[in-house]
Amino acid sequence: MFSKERADGRFPEPAKQELWESMTRDFLSLRNYGFKDVNHWMEKQTYMALGLTMMAAAELGVEAMPLEGFDPASVDKAFKIRETGHSTTVLLALGYPDPEKHYSNPISRFDSDELFTFV
Repeated sequence: MFSKERADGRFPEPAKQELWESMTRDFLSLRNYGFKDVNHWMEKQTYMALGLTMMAAAELGVEAMPLEGFDPASVDKAFKIRETGHSTTVLLALGYPDPEKHYSNPISRFDSDELFTFV
């Protein structure tokens, strides 16, 4: 990423680029070796992008459903994701609803006063 930023001229002053790179390395080092939660942190970053993607899909009239509870190793193997140096943290299904299908059975939901406390 640093090479790309340099090529793009993200920081016109070399000192600022060097400071950015140093701060980024320190942050990753802290996550890797201090807190030992870099994977958890990366999942949070993924979920922020996921949320924005779902909002953009809704604006376009596309249904979106995040999926967990899958075997990441199987997905990574099927799509050769680990070969790129990445791994799967969440899946996102996108599509249009079938206008012919309507759910006629009621959907059970708790009342909002059972779920939320208003202060």
